[in-house]
Amino acid sequence: MHDLLVRALKNRIIKNRDKLFVFLDHDNVPWKNNSAEHAIKVFVRMRNQMTISTPKGTAEYCILLTVQQTLHRRGVGFLDFLRSGKTEIDART
Repeated sequence: MHDLLVRALKNRIIKNRDKLFVFLDHDNVPWKNNSAEHAIKVFVRMRNQMTISTPKGTAEYCILLTVQQTLHRRGVGFLDFLRSGKTEIDART
């Protein structure tokens, strides 16, 4: 049984090696996807609270969520950014 599981895992890794080891070929690709998992949790949490949403409303929410998460990662408050009147997020934000 153990050998069968090991062989199945080995085959799965070999089959998906191009996707699993992208970070080895590119400097800017993280080896873990914790950032992506954290970002999606925010969306899922909010989605579960929304009772009815149109495709347009969902798309607009996703845009605002992207801006909010980017600002959060840069240590800038979302409300502070909105009050600033800026229309672009840059490295100096």
